[in-house]
Order: sequence, then C-alpha cells, then structure tokens
Amino acid sequence: MAPSATALALCVALFLTRRTDGEMLEGPTDVRFVAEIAHHLLRWEPGHNPRSDVRYEVEHRVYGTNFSWMATPNCRNISELSCDLTYYTLDPALRYYARVRAVARNHTSPWQRTNSFSPREASLRLSGQSLSLTGNTIHVQLQLLLRAGNLTVKYDDVQKHTRRYWVYVRRAQDNRTYKVLKTTPEFNITNLFWDTEYCISVEPDVASRRIHATRTDEHCVAIGGRDRSAELVLSIVSSSFITLLLLGLLGALLVCTYIKKPVRPPSVLKSFIKQSSLWMEQESLSSGSPDADPIQQLFLCQKEPQQDSTQRRPRSPWAQGHPQDQGWH
Repeated sequence: MAPSATALALCVALFLTRRTDGEMLEGPTDVRFVAEIAHHLLRWEPGHNPRSDVRYEVEHRVYGTNFSWMATPNCRNISELSCDLTYYTLDPALRYYARVRAVARNHTSPWQRTNSFSPREASLRLSGQSLSLTGNTIHVQLQLLLRAGNLTVKYDDVQKHTRRYWVYVRRAQDNRTYKVLKTTPEFNITNLFWDTEYCISVEPDVASRRIHATRTDEHCVAIGGRDRSAELVLSIVSSSFITLLLLGLLGALLVCTYIKKPVRPPSVLKSFIKQSSLWMEQESLSSGSPDADPIQQLFLCQKEPQQDSTQRRPRSPWAQGHPQDQGWH
C-alpha cells in the first residue's frame, strides 16, 4: 500500500505543479476585432515578456445562444498575433464573441475574450467602381460585391438602410477636388470641362451612424475635345423644328381668322326683311286702335317724331312762292 500511496501523491503533485505553471503563463492582451466588411480580423498583443516558444489558440461563439465555444481550425498553435474569422462571423443578423489564450508546451494562459461583435459594425469599404464616358459626362457604377474566401458578400446585404456614397472628383491638371453626395450605386457626373482628365474615388457612408470607411482607389478618365459637328447638326435640326412650328401656328391663325369673318346676308333676304318692315309700318298706321299690339304702338311712337319733324320743317321761299305772284291773281 505504501508504494501505491506514494505514487498517487507524486501524480497529484505533478498535476498541481503543471496547473500552477500553466496559470502563471501570461496571456495575450488587447484582444479585439479589427474588421472591414467581408474581412473580420481578430487581433491581440502578446503578454509581458512572452516566451519565444509561445503559441496561441482561438475560439469563437455566437452571442446569445447556448452553443459552446468552438475551436477555429486555422488558428490553433499559431505564432501570429491575428486570426481571420470572416468565414465564421458573416451573418449580419448575429453577434459574435472570440477569445484567445497563449500556449507554451504544457503551459496555457487564461482565455482573453473580446466584446460582442456584429458585421454591421465593420469598417465600410467597396470593391471599386467602373467608369464610362459619354461626351463630357462620366457614368459611375459602384462595385458592391466583396470576396470572402470562396464566398461572395454583397455590401447592401450588410448595410441595408440609409446607404450613401461620397464621390470625390479630382481634376488631374491642378489637383482641384470636390465631392458630391449620392444615394444610389449608379449615377452620372455631368457638366465637366472638355479636354480634361478627371479621377474618381468613392467613400461609402451610413447616414444613421458614424462608421469608419475606406475610400476606393482612384480611377481616371480623360475627356476629349468638344465635337462641334454634332452641335451644328443639333442646331440645324432645332432651327428647322422651330421654323415648322412657327409656320404651323401662322397657318392655324389664318384659318381661324377666315372662319370667324362675318358673312353678309344675301340680297334677296335683305329685300324681304325691308318689305316686311314696310308692311308692319302700314298695318300699324291703319289700325291706330288702342287695342293694338304694344310692339306696334312702340313702333309708331318711334315713327311719329319723324313725321312731326317733317311737318314742322320750314318751307323754303321757293316752295311758298313770291308775293308778287299772289298779287297777280
């Protein structure tokens, strides 16, 4: 029994010694995610006076679930101070934890854990942009697909709301730069100078919160000289159209004037109207009764002053005759 008890005590002592030595191994510090969209990198710093043979192990876990910590196959016994966790932390609807510990032979340090991380908190970036030229207008189309190993991630799947883009337009001749805010991934930059080279870069942004962003590399395009022949053709076509329009308006005006010109009644109708008026006048004069039609009376009232004026008109001396003629009878 004595040798067995001695052996058991020795094993327990060795186990406790190893555990104590493992806990004394200093672990990594400043464990954090340094992430861009579709590139989630876990970084850390070594402990104080690290051993030359120290290695690191990384595990990750989904926040708010009962799943246990999962080892990261490509980050076991590594000497680097970073680990790419993109493949394991892609879902923008979830949050994740990661932790790291130092390992040296049979010694291990305590785990050091990150704060929770969401892919929506990653720094913003785009793959780039493609440019095409029409006259003095540059058409820009942003490239929203990002590669994550063998997977493809769309920028607008991660940032689904309040997306916008700051477009930097630099004139190569004098390096003068101005920026324009756009809200769509495809747009035009118009009214640029002819015979000038411009360089375009784009910085993504989210209006709802401040997130660090990386601007894309510049792409340049040169605008040639102005094509006067096209302007001449356009001017001729415009002038012809305006001329035809004016002629059409003038023709319409002449037609309207002709249609609205007053038409005189025929001579037969005028003669009939005149005879009817005379007949009505004679009838009204012959009747003269108080029971006559009021309209006829009104007509007579209008005619009587003319007759009175005729009777009251003084006769000329020639019509009355000379006094000498009266004495001759």
